[in-house]
Amino acid sequence: MTFNEKLTRLRKTSGMSQEELAEKVDVSRQAISKWELGDSIPDTDKIIALSKIFNVTTDYLLLEELETPNATVIMCEKPDKNIFASKLLQFFSTFFYAIGLIISWIIWLNEYENPYYNYPRPTIGIMSIFVGILVQSIGIACYYVAKKLHKCKLKYKHIFINTALWTFIPIAAFYNLCGETVFAPYPYQGLYYTLLGWLCYFIAIGVEAIIMLIIYKKRKKKLETENK
Repeated sequence: MTFNEKLTRLRKTSGMSQEELAEKVDVSRQAISKWELGDSIPDTDKIIALSKIFNVTTDYLLLEELETPNATVIMCEKPDKNIFASKLLQFFSTFFYAIGLIISWIIWLNEYENPYYNYPRPTIGIMSIFVGILVQSIGIACYYVAKKLHKCKLKYKHIFINTALWTFIPIAAFYNLCGETVFAPYPYQGLYYTLLGWLCYFIAIGVEAIIMLIIYKKRKKKLETENK
């Protein structure tokens, strides 16, 4: 049995997709596909990583005469719980980014539009922005804990959504201060300037998306080149 056949069998037996295995080995999904098709062979360090993931010897992976794991080559029975925990924390990171944004809007609307407010209006704006960013910081913590649990690589769409959410408040606050001395977690300067503010935000996010896409593709291409 060849290396690519063994790798395919081990991956399917473990119930992992090519993408999940790629995350664990820290390569692209295309690299895993090439290994399983026999188009390329992984480097020594990746062979060692695969042997640890499936709890088999490197001899079993490389030597065709070893058809099945023997007494010294025991299949791993315990699934890697870090992958699930990491993906769950990634979800919560996006969740807290969105919740922080919503909470800041609620505080602003409840207090700023209230004729009986007890705070100066700049204070209300600062308070709403501070609380929103504080909640979003929990999302940042979730993301870094997820990376520590498992060497995960977020998909481009996930990265873009997170960036769009946590940059909204700073962009809106900066835009409002440029027009009037009003602290607000979203564009708030009358209908015309509000629409203009939203347009500026989408332009900024568009620029961010292009920059992130270029970086993401370069990194992906580098990974594929290293594993040819």
